[in-house]
Amino acid sequence: MTRELLQIVEFDIERCSLTYGSSPCTAVLGTTGVRKCYNCFFGCQDQGNFTTSTETLRFAKNQNGFERKDRIYPALQSVSTNPTEINLGGVNDRLGSLGKRARIQVKLKDFADSDIWFDRYQSERVDGTAQTDEGGYNPIDRGTFFAKLRRRFPYYIGRALRVKEGYVGESLASMRTRNYVVTEWSGPDAAGNVTITASDVLDLARDKKSQCPEPSEGRLASDIAETGLPSFDLTPATIGSEYPASGTAVIGSEIVNFTRSSDTITLTARAQGGSDASAHSTDDTFQLCYVADAERIEDVAYDLFVNFAGIDPSFIDLPAWQSEGLRWLSGYVLDTIITKPTGVTKLLSELSQFGVMWWWDDVAQEIKMRANRPLDVGETAPDLSDAATIIEDTAKISDLYDQRLSRVFFYHGVIDYTASVTDGANFRNVSVPIDASAEGPQEYDQSQAYEVFTRWLGNDGSYAAANPASARILNRYRDTPQQIVFEFDVKDVNSVEVASPVTVQSRLLVDETGNSLPSQMQITSIEEMVPGHKLRAKAQTYQFLKRYGFFTENSRPVYGSSTDAQKAQGTYFVDEVTLQFPDGTEPYVFF
Repeated sequence: MTRELLQIVEFDIERCSLTYGSSPCTAVLGTTGVRKCYNCFFGCQDQGNFTTSTETLRFAKNQNGFERKDRIYPALQSVSTNPTEINLGGVNDRLGSLGKRARIQVKLKDFADSDIWFDRYQSERVDGTAQTDEGGYNPIDRGTFFAKLRRRFPYYIGRALRVKEGYVGESLASMRTRNYVVTEWSGPDAAGNVTITASDVLDLARDKKSQCPEPSEGRLASDIAETGLPSFDLTPATIGSEYPASGTAVIGSEIVNFTRSSDTITLTARAQGGSDASAHSTDDTFQLCYVADAERIEDVAYDLFVNFAGIDPSFIDLPAWQSEGLRWLSGYVLDTIITKPTGVTKLLSELSQFGVMWWWDDVAQEIKMRANRPLDVGETAPDLSDAATIIEDTAKISDLYDQRLSRVFFYHGVIDYTASVTDGANFRNVSVPIDASAEGPQEYDQSQAYEVFTRWLGNDGSYAAANPASARILNRYRDTPQQIVFEFDVKDVNSVEVASPVTVQSRLLVDETGNSLPSQMQITSIEEMVPGHKLRAKAQTYQFLKRYGFFTENSRPVYGSSTDAQKAQGTYFVDEVTLQFPDGTEPYVFF
């Protein structure tokens, strides 16, 4: 017997939990307004006492299987999805360095509504006691649901929207839920069509929405000479409260350190970050800088997401990020000065070039982070095969020619942080790993280069960080990556997750003899084809096939006496002449 699918869209709005005119609400009908409010901030007659509570509106298709207590409006027409797609290593020019954001469109049909579920004073509108400018009326005769909602709640941008999918008889709490934030609302039009567009939470980090550092509004109240460590005031009055007690700022093209008391600034160092000291004039902007001083990648990313993009920290498992960073990114210590407001997405994209990715898990409701790395000790890649997972005749394979690399130019060591950080002339150092064999006539017979300009390794740069970062990029994309696209059943959804490594066995992936060749790949995108039933995944070659070494305890026996499990979790030194172990296996490689 086929189970009937239910799809529900939930939309959160903020409403006041107080009752009109009841303390602490000081609204008085006929004095503060001619009608009672709708418990929304827009139209509130006592905004100082507005007490926020979250109310969830629910919409579904007109079908049976819902409980009345859930208050579900039968207005849903369709839900269409453009899925998240991660950009492994940031080398795909067709995607942003943070990949493609998940985006959904919810289409609804407007309808006449009596306001019984929405308006707490609905019965008083009918008998006339909720207004002083007219008598009673029936709300169903006035306007439509979405027209009234948009007027009452115009602050919908950035509000939570969820898509729940389950089956008749299943509770709302147990349904599979995907989480987004609202970005657009169009309609209702003359035919009653309404479209609400939502994206994943990382949309809040878009360059147009969030910048680091934030623009500063303080200006010099007097001229400053080229020399000395003067004190001076900022204007307009009280603007000093927007600056910290001490920090780093830029005036024109000079970076300075300062302390502050009220509106008075005292310079403590000049010509910082490779800049030159110069004279400055009244009304020059005193722009606060963002400084990273010996910071870790995961901590800087958390700061950008939470303190500059305004993302709720509950969406981030920082201890998990720190564990991943300590394990795989410990060699990268970040130092930089960002002198002008820069899009948060751009800055995160720069960090991703060290071999790390972030994406939104719409089911777990969490921003995940993973290094570009091999499988860890004890970590397994789920097996996906034609026989057990891939729906018949849905798999397609392609070569991603434009993502193959044979050399990487990794610029580091910024000369002047006030100059361009995407111009090689403003960098002291460049790490250039080249795979000459890949460029040779017996292989690809051409070079394919990728440039990275990083401001994150200080004025001096760091070959200790830049060399492995550039080598990891080259190692992953030295050979043309392959991509497989396939469809699978919802029963396998826990084995196919974005960014997870998998082992794919398909008749499309074969060895030289034509036998199926189990291939390590990484899921880059998952899209729902039939809600609650069928999904489509993209996976890309996961080229970490060498034998990677991990530091082990001193009591570990020699190679010949170790177990297979110990060999998989350790590092042993090979014979320097044969470069092989006694069993004929290859040496270990340090990641």
